[in-house]
Amino acid sequence: MTRVCTSCRKEVEDWNERCKGCGFTLELVPDDRHKARYLRGPSLGALLWTQGWTFGARLYVWFLISLIPVFGLVALFVGLFFGRRLSWKYGGWSDWEEYVARMRLMDMIGVVWIVLLGAIYLYARFF
Repeated sequence: MTRVCTSCRKEVEDWNERCKGCGFTLELVPDDRHKARYLRGPSLGALLWTQGWTFGARLYVWFLISLIPVFGLVALFVGLFFGRRLSWKYGGWSDWEEYVARMRLMDMIGVVWIVLLGAIYLYARFF
């Protein structure tokens, strides 16, 4: 989604607070400010479970990139810092609530994945 700058009429991405064309500060209503903050935040699921997160976030090109060993690290950092924005912009979500529910689910799966791997390691190591 994009908005239009009231000063220069250029399109501005919905998570930006300033127009890149003229530097005009855009007025964000509280709901838009909350969305912008959420979209700029890091994604825990992308850090803990990169391949699964990129697929679940509908970032299929980044999923394929994450399967390549060296580029997987690039995909990890892109997903961590820019994944929410990319997923919202290119994921084809029907509404904000569906998007946030999926991101929370993907973050929780990432946490469960790491806990499960840790438990398997401890079991194999000490039992």
